[in-house]
Amino acid sequence: MNFYNKHLLSDFNLKKYELLTILELKKKFFLFFFKEKICIINEKQSLRTVNSLVNVLNFFNIKFSIINNKHNFKKENIKDFSRTIGILYNYIFYRGNNDVILKTIAKYSGSVVINLLSNNFHPIQSISDISNLINQKIIYFFGNFNSNVIKSTIINLSKLNKILIIFSPKIYWKINFLKKIFSNNKIIITEKLIITNKKCSFYNDTWISMNETIFEKKINKLINYQLNKKIFHYLKIKKIFHCLPSYNSNKLIPSEIDNFSFESKFTFFEKQIIDKIYILNSYFILNKKSFFKVL
Repeated sequence: MNFYNKHLLSDFNLKKYELLTILELKKKFFLFFFKEKICIINEKQSLRTVNSLVNVLNFFNIKFSIINNKHNFKKENIKDFSRTIGILYNYIFYRGNNDVILKTIAKYSGSVVINLLSNNFHPIQSISDISNLINQKIIYFFGNFNSNVIKSTIINLSKLNKILIIFSPKIYWKINFLKKIFSNNKIIITEKLIITNKKCSFYNDTWISMNETIFEKKINKLINYQLNKKIFHYLKIKKIFHCLPSYNSNKLIPSEIDNFSFESKFTFFEKQIIDKIYILNSYFILNKKSFFKVL
């Protein structure tokens, strides 16, 4: 196993045994990165993703820098920017839009680059949620199959031989992505609700990003895939994994989860946030060369 200086750009980076190692180490919470030079590149609006990392670093008095605008990516050569930032920092956390920029920084900076969230992947959130899904047999995904966190979670769960049911409109099915994960015959993708008498954990994500302004057509395509009170009559629910509901102009719009489901006893949003910190800590520990030193 070689985690030392290993980037985490997408969930395809992790092999099954590496994923299981992170989940096992998560149970042993201790900080290992007080002296590291840390930079957070925050290219996109973020509510929980960046704030959860910033809060824990502040709590433990760990110094870090944050780049909070897009100037560097619009007016500078990305390779030169990557080399410069690599001289200054050991760890770079990237929260942005462009996976190509993320890969460029990883290639030229010489630093360990961790994807906090990008357009295509959300590995830290995914791995932290999987720590609570590890003992579940059936996981039911609702809504936008093309969501970054849903894609990340499906990739990782497919490594663990789980039964995955993806309930999503066909327009969001990505053929190239499906080819990468469908070697596992325990994955079902459907436009019709599949009824099972076994308890399921439900997983869905916001339909509308914070920076989206035109969303009526998207809602019309997804409205029949909402996690709502009716679903409780057809399926046995064990847990619900979900991000915060979507709001726009101080008015609640039709969203991916109704209020009944959101306020039910099956949700546990606080734990989802806390687990994210444990996973970050595990990854730091595994990235240390001394962790693998042979005595």
